Amino acid sequence: MSDSTNPPTPTPERSSAAAVAAKANATAYLATIPPEIESGRHLLQRYSHIAAEDVDAHIFRIRDKAWAVFPYGCIGNFWFLNLQPLLQDDLFQRVLYRLRSPGSTESFLDVGCCLGLVVRHLAAEGVSSERLYGTDLQPLFLDLGYELFCDRDMAKSQATFVAGDMVRDNHDAAFQPLVGKIDVIYATAFFFLFERHDQLRAAKRMVSFLRSDNPDAMIFGYNNGKKIPGWEKYVLDVESWRSMWDEVGEATGTSWRTEMEMEVDGEWIKVKFAVYRAL
Repeated sequence: MSDSTNPPTPTPERSSAAAVAAKANATAYLATIPPEIESGRHLLQRYSHIAAEDVDAHIFRIRDKAWAVFPYGCIGNFWFLNLQPLLQDDLFQRVLYRLRSPGSTESFLDVGCCLGLVVRHLAAEGVSSERLYGTDLQPLFLDLGYELFCDRDMAKSQATFVAGDMVRDNHDAAFQPLVGKIDVIYATAFFFLFERHDQLRAAKRMVSFLRSDNPDAMIFGYNNGKKIPGWEKYVLDVESWRSMWDEVGEATGTSWRTEMEMEVDGEWIKVKFAVYRAL
């Protein structure tokens, strides 16, 4: 466990954005690991071979290092180790079946992968890590992922991680290894970080990653958002989501079919989505 219930003291080189986020997300910095993280704790034992009695101390140590990089709420509350949404998602389980099918050569990309939980889960479930990819804005998160999962030098860890900005206007050479290589893109807790113009940029970039010769290529995930004034800019409704992908199709010479389920629970909104090629 960490030495203090207080978040790590920000270092001088941290950006003003990080300082603002640290203040805004201070209540998300938990002193205990919530029960929802049990699935992630188990993964660290069976994939990373960390002894049960050492797992919690390891989690706290990495959490505090990640918080010092950038204090996202999902870091402070340990949600970067929560596998429950995947385990309970029928669509994700169908994708897992596709990836594990005998002879499958399909590749998987987790956009906004944070410390790389989903990629390691798939590897632990028997998907060849050579077909697994992750990308995140924060290169230090990717580096901490190796430390968290103890697989920097593991022969079985051949996954590719790329640091880059999905919403930059100009061409980012860092993403070149992904262009035309991906069959399935997982983009959970990603789109709601941006307003529509940046969501559009990210979506067009994702299309560039997908294999043009796979009619079953797809993008899926979910977004969560708080129902506060202006939430529609970040968590799009069914019609806005369809309209955005129509615009993506026009800009990229492609055509897409969208599915979306929106659930409102008090002040929170949860959206599950999938985007398929329109045949």
